[in-house]
Amino acid sequence: MALPGVTEILIVGAGPTGLACALSLHKQGCRDITIVDAIEHGENTSRALAVHAATLEVLDGIGCAQSLVEAGSPHQRINCWDGSQLVSLADFSTLKPYSKYPFVLIVPQTVTESVLGEHMKNIGIAVHRPLKVVGLHPFEHDASYTVALFESGQVIRARYIIGADGARSAVEVRQAAGIDFKNPFEQPKTKGSLDQLVLGDVTFTQPIGSRFQESAVFIMSPENIFLTLPLPSSTHGSSQTFRIVTGVPDSRGLPPSSPPKEYLQGLVTQYGLNDVADGEPGKGVQIDQVYWSSRFRTHSSIADKFFTRLGSDGGVVLLIGDAAHIHPPAGGQGMNLGIRDAVSLGVVLASHIAAAATSDASTQSSYDAPVKEWADHRRQQGLKIIRLSKTILRIASLPQETTWIWGVLPVKLTDVRNWGLWMLARSVWLQSKIAWQLSGLGNI
Repeated sequence: MALPGVTEILIVGAGPTGLACALSLHKQGCRDITIVDAIEHGENTSRALAVHAATLEVLDGIGCAQSLVEAGSPHQRINCWDGSQLVSLADFSTLKPYSKYPFVLIVPQTVTESVLGEHMKNIGIAVHRPLKVVGLHPFEHDASYTVALFESGQVIRARYIIGADGARSAVEVRQAAGIDFKNPFEQPKTKGSLDQLVLGDVTFTQPIGSRFQESAVFIMSPENIFLTLPLPSSTHGSSQTFRIVTGVPDSRGLPPSSPPKEYLQGLVTQYGLNDVADGEPGKGVQIDQVYWSSRFRTHSSIADKFFTRLGSDGGVVLLIGDAAHIHPPAGGQGMNLGIRDAVSLGVVLASHIAAAATSDASTQSSYDAPVKEWADHRRQQGLKIIRLSKTILRIASLPQETTWIWGVLPVKLTDVRNWGLWMLARSVWLQSKIAWQLSGLGNI
C-alpha cells in the first residue's frame, strides 16, 4: 500500500501504544488514519509482559480484551521469597468488585502486538514500514498541516501528528515540536541504586520448586532484586519458559546488550533461584536455553507537555506512551500506561476533530481546551507511575546497612523491609491495596 501524501492523523510508531490509538480513533469514527513504523517488522522482543486490569478495561472498550486474555495467562498473586517461605505481595482477586479482570495477565509484548495487529487488519488499517520520521515543519501553504519528513525522503502532510514511537525514536518529534524530556525527580545516586537490569526468557535443566512455577516471585537480597515468572505455554514452544529479571550492581560493570547464557547464570546463582530447586539440595538452578535476553536502564524521564502546536495556529503534535514518559519497569507499568494514554486520546481527539471542522481559528483556544486538559491529566498520571516504580525499586533493593534513628537507635533497612513483608503475609487488606495500585484502576 502506497503512503498517502496527505492524511488527517499520522501515528508514528506501531507498537502496542500506536496500534491501540489507531483502534480507539477508528472506534470513534475517525477513518483518515495513517500509521508508520521505523522497523521492517513488528517488535521481535518481549520486554513488556504484564497487562493489568485497568488496561484490559480500556481494551475491552475497543473490542480487544477478550482475545488478549485468551492468548495470555492470568495470575491472581505476586509473591516474594523471604528465604524460607513465599509471602503474598499482591492479591488481585480482591479486585473482583471493581473489574471484570481481577488478575494480572502475563502475555509477552509480541503477542499483545499480534493481537492488536489482527484487529487492525480486520478494520482495514495497514502499517507502512520501514518509515522513520527525521523532521517536522509547518506546511507553508496551510499552517494547520504539519509536514513529516522521512529518512527515505518521502513526506506526508497531517493535521495531527501522534508520537507513539518510544523514548529514543521519538526524539525528532519532540525536538521539532520544542518539547523537553527530562527526569522529573532527579536524586543523588545512593548505595543500592539499580541503574541497570537484565531480562531473559529461559528454560532450566531441572524443575524449579513448584511454588515458583505458579506465579511471579520476587527474591530480594541486599542491593539487588530478582524476579522469576512462568510464561504462557505457547511463548517458546512446549518447554516451560520463565522470564527472569534481575538488577546488575555497578560493581559488575555494564551488562552486555544481549546477555549470554553464562552471564545470566552468574546472576541466577548469585541473586536468584540458587538452593530453591526441586531435587538435590544445594545444587541450585541451571539455565538450559536462552530464547531472548536484553538489558534495560532504570532511568526516568517525562515530556514537559504531551500536546502542542507547531506555531500559534499550526498542526497539532501529541505524545503518548514511552515517547511521553519512561520509568523503571518495576510493577510492569510502562506499556499499560501507554495503552491507556492511547485509548483515552482516541475519544478526546475525535471530539477535537469534529469541533475543528465546524469552527474557525478565532475559537481555537476553546476547542483545544479539552485536549490540553487530557494532556495535563495524562502527564500527572505519568508522574504518579514514575513515583510508584521508583518507590518499588528503591524498597526492593535496599542496602544491608545500618541507619540511626534520632542518632541513638541502630536499624538495618533490610530488617525493616522484612518486617513489612511479615505484615503483608498476614494482611489481606494490605495485599489488596498493593493490587489496587498496580492494577491501574485508580490511575486510568
